[in-house]
Amino acid sequence: MRRLTHWILVLLLTYTGSAFSQKTPHFYNVDKEVRVEGTIQEIIMEPRYKTTAPFLIVFLEEKDSKKKYLVELSPVWFFEHDFHKGENLVVVGSLYSSGEDTQNIIAREVRFRGETLILRDKHGFPNWRGSQMMKRKWRRKGKGP
Repeated sequence: MRRLTHWILVLLLTYTGSAFSQKTPHFYNVDKEVRVEGTIQEIIMEPRYKTTAPFLIVFLEEKDSKKKYLVELSPVWFFEHDFHKGENLVVVGSLYSSGEDTQNIIAREVRFRGETLILRDKHGFPNWRGSQMMKRKWRRKGKGP
């Protein structure tokens, strides 16, 4: 009986610890993909996942509806470009709710300054998987929408 109690306690602590490593458990859902065009209100770099580099997060306000979105882009090391407050972005990504007033988007594609950055493949798998040297492969120049 003591042994069973011990294992239940270990499993409970393991589960609780992993729950705190991510603010809100989320994943890329292709069925909830949206396209949002807006203006950058704030740029944030914060740890999102346990034992990984900080992520680049953009607080975006939609032009027409004035809805606000927190857009999770990629690890900071993957992103070579500088964004600026007030700059316009077009984001294609998966919408998820964190229970707060602001909607959240996991970005798959970002368009700005006539360039399109592909952050995830069409299934939502991150392009920063593997080597950091592969990041140049996922950038392409072209006109935005």
